[in-house]
Amino acid sequence: MNIDTIKVELIDWIASLNDQKALNNILEMKEKLSLKKEKSDSKIFGSGKHLVEYIADDFNEPLDAFNEYKK
Repeated sequence: MNIDTIKVELIDWIASLNDQKALNNILEMKEKLSLKKEKSDSKIFGSGKHLVEYIADDFNEPLDAFNEYKK
């Protein structure tokens, strides 16, 4: 079963709900999940400093591949 099929089935199931209390519970869960996602997506300064292991000495030098554009 692919994700699109699951989404359609979930939308159909939610649309078939007639109980306002159940709909409110679903909306509350969605809101809580979106708040958790926002918190987990926040960036922390310096958190990626361990990712770069080596930078070449000529890192900032122009690339030879662009010599024809420098004319």
